[in-house]
Parts: sequence; C-alpha cells; structure tokens
Amino acid sequence: MKTINFSQAREMYRVMPPKQMLWSGVKEKSFGLVFGPSKSGKTIFSENLAISIAIGRKDYLGYSLDGIPKKILFIGLEESFENRIDRNILQFESLNEEEQLLMDENYEVQELDFPKFVVTNQNWDNLHQTVKDSGAEVVFIDSITRMNHGKLEDGKTAEEIMSRLRNISQELNVTLFAIHHTPKLHGNPITMDSIKGSAVFAQESDFAIGINRTDKKHRYMKNVFFRYASDDDEFVKEFVIKSDTWLDLTGEVDEDEILQRTDRRRAGVEDKRELVCNFFDSTPNVSYSYKDAVYLLKPKIGLQDRRIKDYLSDLSKENKIDGSKKGYYSSAKYQIAKEEEGGNNE
Repeated sequence: MKTINFSQAREMYRVMPPKQMLWSGVKEKSFGLVFGPSKSGKTIFSENLAISIAIGRKDYLGYSLDGIPKKILFIGLEESFENRIDRNILQFESLNEEEQLLMDENYEVQELDFPKFVVTNQNWDNLHQTVKDSGAEVVFIDSITRMNHGKLEDGKTAEEIMSRLRNISQELNVTLFAIHHTPKLHGNPITMDSIKGSAVFAQESDFAIGINRTDKKHRYMKNVFFRYASDDDEFVKEFVIKSDTWLDLTGEVDEDEILQRTDRRRAGVEDKRELVCNFFDSTPNVSYSYKDAVYLLKPKIGLQDRRIKDYLSDLSKENKIDGSKKGYYSSAKYQIAKEEEGGNNE
C-alpha cells in the first residue's frame, strides 16, 4: 500500500471535523467498556446515560454533556424484550413531556427477532448492518458475554471480539459502549485487572468505566481508564438506584472508604451538610479562607472542590455558616454570639 508524507498527513488532519468529548473522558467516535460484577447496576447506568444523551441533557452523574439530542441504539442481548422495555417505560415516565418526545424519537432498540448471541460471521454482519441502518451516533451493547464463542480468558477470543467491536465503531463512526461482566470482587477495588484477559481489553479500549456494588450493597462508578483524557479522579461516584430506575448521585467518596464500610449506612446529602456545619462549629472563633476550607473539608466529606464550593455557598445563604466576609467562612454560632455580646455591652 502507498504511504503519505507528514505534510500530506497534516493537511488531511486539518480538514477532518474535530472530535469532541461525549461525556466524562469518553471521546466521540471511540470504543470502550462499562464493566463490573453482576447486579452492580451496569445496565441501568448505561440506560440512564443513553437516555440522557438521547434527550439532550447537559450533564449526567456530575459530568457534562453537550445538550444536543443524539440518536441512540441500545442492543440488549441478555434480558427479555419485556423486562427491558418495562424498565425503560419507568425511566420514560419520569421525564417531562418534551423529554419524552425526544426519547420516543431518538432512543432505539433492536427488533424482537434479533439473535440473542453474536458468535457467527452472519451474526456479526447482522449486528454491523443493524447499527448502520439505525443511523445512531452512540451505541450500547449488553453484553460481551453473549459474543463469547470460546473462552474470554483466552486472549485470542477476547482480541477477536474486541477487534470486531472496534471495527464497527471506526467503520460506522459511532461511539460504542460495550457492557462486560467481571467476577465478584470480594472487597477489592475495581480495576482493569478485574477483567479476565485484562491486557487485551485494555489494549483495544479507548475508555473503561467501572461499576461496582460492595458487599454491603453500596454502589459506585469509577473512571478506570481513558485513552484521551485524565483518569486520575481522586474519588468515585456513589449512587443509589431509585424506584423509577434512575441513578441518584449521593456523593463523591474515596474508594477505600466505601469498600471498608462495616454497615449499610451511607453519608447522604443532609449528613454532609451537617458535617460542614460541625467543622466550622468545632473551631467557632476561626475564620477560614475558601482555599483552606476546601483543603480541610475534602478528606472529611469526600467531595471534589466544586461540590464543596456549592455547599459553602448554600449554607452561607441559609445562615448555617457565616460567609459575610467575601472569600472567608466561619461558624454562624460564633457570629451570633458576637452580635449578642455586642448588644449586651450597649
């Protein structure tokens, strides 16, 4: 085959449309994994993300989306059609009227006669054609287990499956999320090593998002690996699954902390507000700069800087803490005591 020199390569690159980030560290037109043990919430996490993209939401689980509705194809190979659509209807009914119209238009699933396994060349051709015909920009496939024609721990089998999926992403210019199951983690952090044959999966993926449920039933999402973005988040995203099968983000916590919890209690929003107030009340005569307050609160409440800033702002407006001096925060109780003392001295 012919080659091109770097001047030609630069010119070709210059006229290519730029690829943007779709969500978190997932670049548009890339291919990767949503993985974790059984019953951790991988499918519901993926459905929520898919619907959020389809209806043009501006964020999902604290990470930005561009707010432009996109055509989605969700291929579910594991569950029955009835079970999946029953859950999707619950998710649909929680949307407003405008969002429902967008989901009706942009969220697609495979037809009833679509095969439950994708193992033969004909199956793969059918999958490729289905994705192409859908016109989808983003595709979710649940799961790689139904594409296993041999042993996934065998590198050759895993490499063939991942290469075929990557080719679909590249040839059809779609962002492709493939859901994959791992064994139980038994209290260990979720990493690429959690996947059997992890070297092949890491090599062929542009991103990998881990979903875990601990022994005490705490669920969280972790940015495990990104090829085109930073994957060094200090905290994981803890969530619960509500009755309408939408995820509710309950906080950002250290993974070791969530794994080591000895009971099923978790720190909710109200608990974190109380922790912030207690922090200032414990040193009532000290005024902290915003920078110092964030630095000291971060390990106590397990949230990132922007979330702590929101807490400080909200609690100050509610007079739960004193933020009357711009850029500084202190105990509201101390401020009240000073005002009362000043009144008594008059």
